[in-house]
Amino acid sequence: MYHLFGRLDARDAMVLTEDDYFDFLIGVTGNRDLIPVTVRRALADTALLFLGFHMEDWNFRVLFRSIMSQQGGGRRKRYAHIAAQIDPEQGRAVDIERARRYLEEYFDEADITIYWGSAEDFLAELRGRLEGKAT
Repeated sequence: MYHLFGRLDARDAMVLTEDDYFDFLIGVTGNRDLIPVTVRRALADTALLFLGFHMEDWNFRVLFRSIMSQQGGGRRKRYAHIAAQIDPEQGRAVDIERARRYLEEYFDEADITIYWGSAEDFLAELRGRLEGKAT
């Protein structure tokens, strides 16, 4: 497991303030070597599952764009990718259905399927499917 935004036991590496966040973004986009090779390889050559992000938030968008611009990204087409997403928040998007369509089209280009529901709902459904295959 790689903690992209830091860990509580490594306070110097945590992204806490807005300034920390901008420093992090500048560092990651300017120097890809800040992310270990094994992590970069896994992001380019394995199935991806995004849980707990709002796809319209900066944290996710920067992470997503960084992953999509990596070398070797063509190998991602071999895998199914899923993002569990709750509906765009009331008040943040004027037209919820239009926002959903936009997100679906945007992520379809990267072969990412959106699961519309909470991360908890997704995990419960995934568990049910896995248990059904095991029997």
